[in-house]
Amino acid sequence: MLARIEAPDVNVRAANTFSLNDFVSNGGILVAGGLVWWLGSSWPDLLIGVAVAGLAAWGGISILRDAHNEHHKAAHGGDQKE
Repeated sequence: MLARIEAPDVNVRAANTFSLNDFVSNGGILVAGGLVWWLGSSWPDLLIGVAVAGLAAWGGISILRDAHNEHHKAAHGGDQKE
């Protein structure tokens, strides 16, 4: 539903990023749980946990950059260079 919005603002784009990250993270958690059960080792949980943390960091940085760009456009009138 969020993808259908024309010209979404930074808040909608952030919500879209959060939703995608939650979806991928939950899938990773299910896969890790299955691998831990199947292999009898905790390594899959650790690896998927690091991947999920990386995804969260990447999403957060992406949102911060997007918000910074929106602020820059609003404060400085578009794409002008100073």
